[in-house]
Parts: sequence; C-alpha cells; structure tokens
Amino acid sequence: MVRIYRRIALMALLAALPAAQGQQAVPQTDPQVDFSVGLAPGDIVEAHFLDFPEAADLHLTISPSGTIFVPYAGPVKVAGLMPEQAEAAIVQALKDKQVVAAPQVSLNVVSARNLVVVVLGAVSLPHPIPLFAPAPLSMVLGQVGNLSTSASYHVLIAHRDDAPPEDVELDRTLNTLRGLDVMVRPGDVVTVAQAGNFFALGEFNHPGIFPIVGTQHMTLMQAVAAAGGPDLNAALSRARILRLVDGHREEIDIDLAKLHDGKIADPLIQTDDILFVPRNFGKVLINSWLSQSLYALSLSHTLGFNP
Repeated sequence: MVRIYRRIALMALLAALPAAQGQQAVPQTDPQVDFSVGLAPGDIVEAHFLDFPEAADLHLTISPSGTIFVPYAGPVKVAGLMPEQAEAAIVQALKDKQVVAAPQVSLNVVSARNLVVVVLGAVSLPHPIPLFAPAPLSMVLGQVGNLSTSASYHVLIAHRDDAPPEDVELDRTLNTLRGLDVMVRPGDVVTVAQAGNFFALGEFNHPGIFPIVGTQHMTLMQAVAAAGGPDLNAALSRARILRLVDGHREEIDIDLAKLHDGKIADPLIQTDDILFVPRNFGKVLINSWLSQSLYALSLSHTLGFNP
C-alpha cells in the first residue's frame, strides 16, 4: 500500500513539472527603469571593498532594475545616484546587515552613459568627457584641446533634462572669463559652433573669403578690417552688402566714409554676405596723375634738373 501511495505521489509530481517549468520560463523581474540623471542600468562600476580581501576589487554592472549585487549585503539600488551617493548607499547597506561597523568602500566609474558630457563641433579633440558633478564650461573645454581656427566662439549647451538650451558667447580674445563660468551638468551636450564665412570683393587691400569669428556675427567695421581696409581707389560712398534673403539677393547700401566717422550705425555681417566696394574711376585718374607726377619729380631730381 505504501508503494502505491509513493507511485501516485511521483506521478502527481511529474504531472506538475511541466506547469512549474512553464511558470519559470517567464521569471518575474522588475520593470525597466530609465534614469536621466546619475548611474543607469548597464553602467559598469569598479568597487573596492577594503574590509573584504576576498572581494577587494569587483567590476559590477548595474542591473535593469537599477541595482548592483554587493557581497554580504545583496542587491543595492544605485541607479539615479551620483558615484559618491552610490558609495554611501553601499556603506549603509553593509551597516544595515551588521556586516562591518564602519565599512570602507570606493567606486570608480568604468562606463556610464549619463555621467558624461559630449563635446562636439570646432574643437581639436571632440569626444565624450566623464563628468560626475556640475562643472564650469572652462573645465570641459580644457579637455578637448584648443578651439579650431574655424570656431565661432559661440557655444550651445543642450541639457539632458527639460531645461532650455543655453546660448553662450565666449570672449574670442580669451582675456576674460565671459561664458567660461557657465555650469555644465552630466548628460549635457556642448557644441562649439563653426564660424560662417563672408566675402570681401572689389577695392579692398586683401579681398577674399574670411571666417566670421568671435561671435555669431561680425560688425561691418570688423569685416572691413579683416579684408585689409579699402584701397586708394575705393568708392567709399557706394559700398554695399549683398545678402541672400529667402532665396533673393538684396543689396544694402553703405557709406564707408560715414561709417568710419561714426555718423551711421555699424551693421552686423551675416554668414555668406558679400561686401562689395566698387572702384572710383575719378580717384583712379587722380591717383594715376599723382603717381606720374611724383615719378617725374623723382626722375628730374635724380638727373639733377632743378625746376
């Protein structure tokens, strides 16, 4: 009779196994959590436990539920925390388990998707920079090399949270800290804008294509100076800016003489503007006559003729 009961119990157990296995095929897990600040699932940290020689250095990956497994303490939730906060959480877990009275723990972040600042644009070495706490823009830019020659010194900081992006203008002379003290936070994206170009054509001493440096725009006086200033044959009162607006070329008349004397406002130059200074043919004739006259006087002096 005992054998019969054993057989029945064994048959019941075998019948129950498929159902149990089916239930185990879909394990109960914590819902996926996406943290926008601090450590996040998938990040890797290196943990140093000075109190446990057998587990002194461990590489731990944060689980989808936001925890890491700490020896003698079990799972500790660290997602959403900064590294120093995660250290404190581990220390508290070890204290709660009464494993060590005063645990000594240190964490080094190996990789963390939210604890970096991505630097892009006109810098020598654009790349992600580890950042575990808010820091000034000067510290971030100091780790990506120099600004390139095409940099506009115009920096856009896109924040990971809902805060609006910041538009920062640096001092192109770098003689002041203007803009460099703006705080950057982990997860931000810093973009150093490329400078646009403008064209200086006509009667300039150095006509050509020039970058718009310093800010988003340059003033006309700055642009004229970059092109070496107008030459002797320039028709200063008939200068103009050619600008593309909504697919159409517009002309803006400028009197460079009045601009130089401060009688009119100094307008801003925009990307792809063309500065054109035509030739004053009256000046050409006068300058030609003066050149010939000076040459004749010089020649007569050389030959010993006295007028």
